[in-house]
Amino acid sequence: MFPNMILAILIFCNLVIAFTTSLAAKPHKQVIVENTFPADKLNDPEVILFRKNYQKRQFQLAGILSVLDLVLLFPMKESIFMLLFFVLLYFSIGASYLVQLRYIRKGHQLLVKNQWQLAEQPIRVDTKLIVEKNRKLVPIWWFAPALACLFLFTFVLQAGSLHSLAWFLLLLGLLVLLLFIMIWRSISHLPVRALTNDSLVNQRYNDLTKFYWSTYMILSSLAIVLIIYLPLLTMTAAAKFFVFLTIIEFLLILLFCGLTLWWLLRLRKKQDQVLAQTTTFRYTGDDYYWRYGMYLNPDDSRLMIPDRIGMNLSINLGKTIGKIFLVLLPILLIGAMLVTVIPLYTLDYHPDPLTYKMTHNQLILDGPLTHKQKIDYDQIENVQLIDQMPQNIIKVNGLATDDYALGNFKLEGKSTTLFVEYQSKPILKITTKDRDFYYTNKEAAKTKSLFKHLQAQ
Repeated sequence: MFPNMILAILIFCNLVIAFTTSLAAKPHKQVIVENTFPADKLNDPEVILFRKNYQKRQFQLAGILSVLDLVLLFPMKESIFMLLFFVLLYFSIGASYLVQLRYIRKGHQLLVKNQWQLAEQPIRVDTKLIVEKNRKLVPIWWFAPALACLFLFTFVLQAGSLHSLAWFLLLLGLLVLLLFIMIWRSISHLPVRALTNDSLVNQRYNDLTKFYWSTYMILSSLAIVLIIYLPLLTMTAAAKFFVFLTIIEFLLILLFCGLTLWWLLRLRKKQDQVLAQTTTFRYTGDDYYWRYGMYLNPDDSRLMIPDRIGMNLSINLGKTIGKIFLVLLPILLIGAMLVTVIPLYTLDYHPDPLTYKMTHNQLILDGPLTHKQKIDYDQIENVQLIDQMPQNIIKVNGLATDDYALGNFKLEGKSTTLFVEYQSKPILKITTKDRDFYYTNKEAAKTKSLFKHLQAQ
């Protein structure tokens, strides 16, 4: 089940990457794969062939990578499996980027060969546009529904059996909401430029950008709050609502991804329709500053700018903050891989990854990247050895794979902490008034020894 799900995610990512990158072949502001073409050459046979070849290569690459991803179906240790997952995912992103770079160069060669380069024009300053740049920006109070949902869900969790998580999730939710507000504020501060000589077209184009992007921040903040909290509500709801809420959570994630793509494609389409109403497009030499698919212009006052596809915001790497972001991005990607793979590697190859220690009054359970659990002997109500874990285990936080379960879970309505390798038998169950604990050692003899010592206590 787990390998199939990961494989499906990888193949889906390959298709999404191919689809989004292929959008660069569709003209937007006369830009095709990072190169600005003359308006009367957009439908030239050579340009059409160039566009089709680029799109074909991206989808061919997605097909080849999807076949390569099938290696995940071979039996292997979970640490190796997850390492391969990240390597294949990053390789997909990198390979698609290299195809894009190759066709950026091909596009430039096409312009040079046919002498289609556009003459640079000075930047036009439209003072009315600058003054009214935020007239269609949605107001900040539109974040109120997301904030209200955040406090409502906190109240529900506080009143239920997950009150210990309620305040932590409230803080996390407020930080997420603050992040969206900061992005909304960045959108409101985006400087504007006159793309054409027609002031009305410039204003309408800017209004579309401000409205669609600020609205997207509002809706995303609400969607993320729901996505975070719905799985936890399934643990506090009655059993008859569990399947219903789980289906709602799954549909919400799919709906959010689908609507995001639809919303941004709709923005791009409307922008192109507005620009098609005039022939006075102003080229200010932007191609020179878009290098390797990234914007690098230290003389541009803007930190965040619309990308050339028209569906995202890009960062000006000519600014100090942009350079910091460029350095942090690979660090975050590698960090995400290490945080996932290292605990699994320890579990797979360490001779004794799940440990216990007995003191004069406590049992201490420990595992990789998991909080130690200290259990007073006088809190233990019962200990027993079992051969099979119960079904319907719901993860609250921690690690849950086909072979391992570490962290906090819900089991039969009760809070439970697991330090379990499913292949190891028997499993020690420790029952206390407030929480159950399950533990296995790689050596069955050590698990049985701990059971005997706890019985003696």
